[in-house]
Amino acid sequence: MPGRELPSLTIWEFDKIGHFGVYLILSVLMVYGWRKKKSFPFLHSKVLLKILLLTSVYGFAVEVMQELFTTDRHFDILDALANACGAVAGSFFSAIFIKKETEK
Repeated sequence: MPGRELPSLTIWEFDKIGHFGVYLILSVLMVYGWRKKKSFPFLHSKVLLKILLLTSVYGFAVEVMQELFTTDRHFDILDALANACGAVAGSFFSAIFIKKETEK
């Protein structure tokens, strides 16, 4: 979505909360799906670390692509940081709750 079509917000923190929440959900869903998949057992070691790295790199890459490939969206290091923090929170949430669910 072009940046000029986004609704203007006077509270900038809402944007960072949105980034945090989306990457939290992304990492939780990735961990859940990864653990439910029974094929390729060698991929099941250090799942949380792999998910954390994948989601953090993805969030950073999206910010870089906004700068390089759009004219009205720009790289924001705080957005990338909010993405990474959401990925960390989702990984911790997954470590606590999803492990018990998938072991049943």
